[in-house]
Amino acid sequence: MNYPTELILPDKIAVLPCALSGPAHYAAREWARCLADVGITAIVSSEDIPGAYPIRLRDGTEGLRDGAFRYTVAPEGILLVSGDASGLVYGTYALLEKLGWRFLTSDCEVRPTPPLRLPFGETEERPAFRVREVFWRSAMEGAFAVKLRLNSARSSITPEQGGKAMFYNFSHSFDRLVSPDIYFDSHPEYFSMRDGVRIKKHTQLCLTNPDVLRLCVDGVLRWKREHPEYQYFSVSMNDWRNNCECPACCQVDDEEGSPAGTVLRFVNAVAEAVTAVYPDVRIHTFAYLYCRKPPRLTKPHPAVIIRLCSIECCYSHPIEKCGCESQPITIQDAASHAFQGDASAESSFMKDLRGWSKICRDQLFIWDYTTNYANYLQPFPNLDVLAENLRTFRRFGVAGVLEQGNFSLGRVSALGELKVYLLAKLLWDPDQAVEPMIRDFAAGCWEAGAPAMLRYIRLWQEAVRPYHMSIYDTPDAGYLNEETLSAAETCLNEALSLTTGKAHERLEREALSLRYVRLAQEAPDEPGHGERVDRFAQDVKRLGISELFERRDLKGSFEVLKTSRLTADRSAAAAISYPL
Repeated sequence: MNYPTELILPDKIAVLPCALSGPAHYAAREWARCLADVGITAIVSSEDIPGAYPIRLRDGTEGLRDGAFRYTVAPEGILLVSGDASGLVYGTYALLEKLGWRFLTSDCEVRPTPPLRLPFGETEERPAFRVREVFWRSAMEGAFAVKLRLNSARSSITPEQGGKAMFYNFSHSFDRLVSPDIYFDSHPEYFSMRDGVRIKKHTQLCLTNPDVLRLCVDGVLRWKREHPEYQYFSVSMNDWRNNCECPACCQVDDEEGSPAGTVLRFVNAVAEAVTAVYPDVRIHTFAYLYCRKPPRLTKPHPAVIIRLCSIECCYSHPIEKCGCESQPITIQDAASHAFQGDASAESSFMKDLRGWSKICRDQLFIWDYTTNYANYLQPFPNLDVLAENLRTFRRFGVAGVLEQGNFSLGRVSALGELKVYLLAKLLWDPDQAVEPMIRDFAAGCWEAGAPAMLRYIRLWQEAVRPYHMSIYDTPDAGYLNEETLSAAETCLNEALSLTTGKAHERLEREALSLRYVRLAQEAPDEPGHGERVDRFAQDVKRLGISELFERRDLKGSFEVLKTSRLTADRSAAAAISYPL
């Protein structure tokens, strides 16, 4: 006798959240919403419904932590279980994807056509990384983020949606803990000594000063009292260099073979004091710029999280296979020097990753970079390295990854929405094949324009391979040559000619990327240049783009594009700030 090997989903479903948690009920409502969209009656119920096929959601299962889940598909029903409530939300979307749904962008959800089928059997999934952050603005919207199984600290994910990593003062915090505006005039010894002089502007803290330690411990304790829901608190260098070179700090740096030793001894002391009062607190700090190299002697306190940053790396080649790095990086000017090093040798970043992985136990996190911050609209063809880099991080025991991209308040170009989708999927499972996901995205978002856009994507990936690409490349980078730009325009124009509606609008947004490069490469006195910039500005605003350069005023940025070739002089574009 032949037995069926798959379930054909019936047209009447009972979704049974066999748990009291908010996420279980959120997941149940999502089942009901999605199934209703394809004409299947789905009823959320606390007990079986006669004649309805049951989907049961149950948390509290031993051994399934950090969002892991297991589901069993059988003739008598589907059982989805997890150790924590977030796994029920993630498992719901995983099963819906198996049924044919695709959650591509916040405004593009592809639905399947019944009949819907699932193979019988049991499947278990565990995330590759405990904390998964895609720091692009669209991925910070909670309802979309959980569809992609993210738990980003800076997202709006609610406890009902499964919760998120609870980081407070997530990044650079020295100035917040000991402000030079408050303390420098009366206590210059709290701040960095450079060339024998204590400095106030772009300073760090003097980490061997016991009063600085006391102020930082008091600050973290105050943060925890005021925000008891948070677990992770950042005690981290400011976003520039200028570490203290006083005799006491230099002595520790020399003993440790790296300024990271001074930082880590200080952060360990903060963690020791804070966890004596709040044992569940974790202290987060950076291995970044001057303190990226791990120390020779000191190891992280068990409550310390080390966040290693890859800002100097090449992004057109896998991190483990390219020894070239751009040194130094100037954050304030959004600039990097030329690449240095032997492409066939191991990079200093890889040496640092190896070093930190040897002294961190489930404490090593990564801050990675996925766009061009000096030129948000400029092509940044890094799709070929995303999965391989994440597999490298996983192999070295990394527990959490933040993939920083364009976090401006508006929409994005330069294949940004595709990157959000790929990054989220790969943070869960970096062994997934990338090409099928790109094809899914293209078909859903660009519709009839998908074939041309798939050629567009391949074109850019091939164009960048001979070059090392940094996050601050200028609009005359070698891969932005006439041959590539012309071929890319042909692909995009074909895609635009075949689409209407939302798909056409998304492609118009992608076309801004090429228009930006063309305008930046033009001489300001070329006939018609100003008028072309004005038309470009109108389309940028119509299509919802809010920044050309990271945290720079949009109106001023158009003036830069109009008056400065390669946008080299950005004085007309004022710095802006907003909550991250």
